[in-house]
Amino acid sequence: MFTSVFSVTSVGLAALVLGFGAPVGILAWLTLIAPAGGAWMSPWSRSWRAWTPPLAWGLALMMTRGLPMPWMAALSVGSLYAIGMGLGAWLPRERAAGSCFLLVAGLSLAPTLAGRLERPWPPAVTAQMLDISPVAWSLEGAGVDWMRHPAVYEFAGTANIDPSMRTQHRNWLAAATLLVVGCLLALLAKPRTQGTTET
Repeated sequence: MFTSVFSVTSVGLAALVLGFGAPVGILAWLTLIAPAGGAWMSPWSRSWRAWTPPLAWGLALMMTRGLPMPWMAALSVGSLYAIGMGLGAWLPRERAAGSCFLLVAGLSLAPTLAGRLERPWPPAVTAQMLDISPVAWSLEGAGVDWMRHPAVYEFAGTANIDPSMRTQHRNWLAAATLLVVGCLLALLAKPRTQGTTET
């Protein structure tokens, strides 16, 4: 267990060590790996040590300058970790972690994919994709104007998106709901706690 805790925590903090750039890059990286990390740690969901990674990541986010609401960023990352932990109850942790990472990465990259290949999606489609993008959810919840950020502005064609097309995630209730769902799923992560030999 200790090996997994150290590994998962280190993968998240690599954003700081490797200099992934601005706070936006750090939060985006943590959003991408949080569900996979939770799925990997699901066999030990009943141990407080399994919650070390999101606590360490949250502390790092709280100390990162440049995020308007770092506590919301930490809450979002912790919620995604909890959701991954809950989903990890129903699959072998390797498959669950890989599936979580691919799903989150796919949903997060989808809004800009068409723009990188040829031309952006129609504005209404892009708006819906941004609404279900985990990275957009975390960043907008933390107070970042993601629609105007250079990483998505051109490729997603957000200049053509009317704000009324978007569902706003910039409130504590949305993050709290995500956290409650994640914790409820994490409580279900018992079926595979038996027979795990790693310590």
